[in-house]
Amino acid sequence: MLIVTEFRWYSKKNLVLFLIFLMGIGITVSKIIAGSQNSLKASEVSTSLSPRQSPLGINLSGLGSSSTQFPFIDYFKNSRNWFTTCQNQKTSDCRGVWDTKESEQLDLDEQGWVKSLPKPEDPPRYTQVATTLFKDIPQDTPISGQYLVLYDGEGTLEYGLAAEKNPDLSQPGRDVITIDLSKSNGALILINETDPNQTGNYLRNIRVIKAEDETRYQQGEQFNPVFLEKIKKFRTLRFMDWMQTNHSPQKEWKNRPTPLTATYRRSGVPLEVMIALANQVQAEPWFNIPHQATDEYIRNFAQKVKAELNSNSNIYVEFSNEVWNWNFKQTHYALEQGQARWGKDKKDAFFQWYGMRTAQMCEIWKKEFGNQANRVICVISTQMNYKGAERKILDCPYWVAEGNKPCYQGMDAYGITGYFSGALGDLNNSSVIESWRNKGDEGINLAFQQLKKGGLLPVDKDSLEHNYKKFLYHAEIAKDKGLKLVAYEGGQHLVSHRKDPQNQQVTDFLIKLNRHPQMYDTYLQLLQDWEQAGGTVFMHFTDIGKPTKYGSWGALESVYQPTSPKYKALEDFIDHNPCWWEGCQ
Repeated sequence: MLIVTEFRWYSKKNLVLFLIFLMGIGITVSKIIAGSQNSLKASEVSTSLSPRQSPLGINLSGLGSSSTQFPFIDYFKNSRNWFTTCQNQKTSDCRGVWDTKESEQLDLDEQGWVKSLPKPEDPPRYTQVATTLFKDIPQDTPISGQYLVLYDGEGTLEYGLAAEKNPDLSQPGRDVITIDLSKSNGALILINETDPNQTGNYLRNIRVIKAEDETRYQQGEQFNPVFLEKIKKFRTLRFMDWMQTNHSPQKEWKNRPTPLTATYRRSGVPLEVMIALANQVQAEPWFNIPHQATDEYIRNFAQKVKAELNSNSNIYVEFSNEVWNWNFKQTHYALEQGQARWGKDKKDAFFQWYGMRTAQMCEIWKKEFGNQANRVICVISTQMNYKGAERKILDCPYWVAEGNKPCYQGMDAYGITGYFSGALGDLNNSSVIESWRNKGDEGINLAFQQLKKGGLLPVDKDSLEHNYKKFLYHAEIAKDKGLKLVAYEGGQHLVSHRKDPQNQQVTDFLIKLNRHPQMYDTYLQLLQDWEQAGGTVFMHFTDIGKPTKYGSWGALESVYQPTSPKYKALEDFIDHNPCWWEGCQ
């Protein structure tokens, strides 16, 4: 039985070699199979691998006051950017307006703290500045309780919605509040007065800490231990959304976010914080460099990572994100830059400019790491469904014509997505999906059949079978270029079409599919297909997020959710499939 149990730990690609070994030592295959039916079912075996053996990584979802990720002990870091309000009605033309939309007139310091409020005779209408926490999160999220609001400076904070101050327990610099989400949607914090003596000692460094976490915070801990527990098994953490990569305005190193920034929603999570998280859970970080970043920015970024990251950790580095997706500003920027360089007639200039800038970024990183350059894994990616686009990115002939090497040379990994949807959200499939939605369990079974094999809908694409063929196609491209195939994002991609008249009903059905036990086996099949096709690290999108009409991206819906079919499948695959590519351990 010991041999049989250990046999189950192996991935499918090792099955043949292992059976040959057993026959070689006189153990018959039939006896092994008889004692280990369904041996590749990950859920039947209990073991645990270190993150360095894991074949999976995860994208961390973006921050926001409605996020259910709650990664930080200081909840203020998740707060909404300041907005202007006039709840106290000091002026006749402003009577309790929630948002006067005058945020551009705020008097902020370089970290985003409010230095002053308008005088009654000043032009702005607003009289207070406010922010919210825990807005639009499910009421059953276990957030309600007692909190400490710590701050420096002089002034007056007020609270509203679900938040109420306890004046008997509060003192200057330390308010004690109770948040009860059963009473209202979110917690409101208002600056009613700041720097009243005009000495420059304005309210700043506001922190919101659960009372029970005060000791943890005083000891210097940054991260919610429940969050750490949920991500600890993943090999790699992709910080694309934490860095606010899409549409990023960042250019100069001096303007990057720092740990003193008021809220990380303002311009993204600071590099120091991302490094600290990677160090704490012993994960490989995956950074996305802003598309407008200067060479100095890239150089300083690399230097800081080299100085502060665990010396035995590798680093994935990617230039921006999906610089072919016209929903993102970086694609438009790439086209402008590429056509300015190679000509207005070059319609594919955005592909080639992205390839060029990726090569330049990688060269800077490798140079900064010197004799540790092998720790830097440079990723160059493509649009998975657009066959041929990869040639423009990888070979970048416009750049080569200037006397340079093809862009793929010097790269380490070739990135694609690993999404499946079965086209359930396609508008042309709406009537069929509507019929499935009304068939109960039969409809659910049909939906999962479509997700796995396809063939049941008028528009038939993006099933697991379809995507496996795409994996094989891109695996050949990677092999031809001498690169490792990686999935920078992947998982289910069930989103209803925004123009579907049954949008909400379809959304509800797709959320139901995400929560259904059959999603567990569907995920396992996806990951097994990825391994069999020759892929290396697979980055699920994302870790934690509540389902909406825009998608059910989170493996978990809340950091406080114990598990889910998707999350359980990821965990089990990690536990029973040690990474299989050369050098991964």
